[in-house]
Amino acid sequence: MVAKRPRRNAPKREYRELDLNLVRTSLPKVEFKRGNEFQVQQTSGTNAEAGKSWLCPVCRIEIEPGLTHTVAWDLHRGVETRRHFHNHCWKLFDG
Repeated sequence: MVAKRPRRNAPKREYRELDLNLVRTSLPKVEFKRGNEFQVQQTSGTNAEAGKSWLCPVCRIEIEPGLTHTVAWDLHRGVETRRHFHNHCWKLFDG
């Protein structure tokens, strides 16, 4: 049996650069703060509804859509405890 070879005149696929922002913002992880277990994920906020924004619980400053930020919730209390933090504020948050 002869192996099929790709056609020489087949159109080449356009090279698409790896979107590191997409990779960085889509991998959830678990972090511990003061003995509490938090599900943590970076998000770009680009899929937010029009006019949607979030209030950071640490600095009390609004997070606008399109700004990469951290979403976290207490794993034991559930996703209804989900909060949106500026990345720096999440690092300061002590649980």
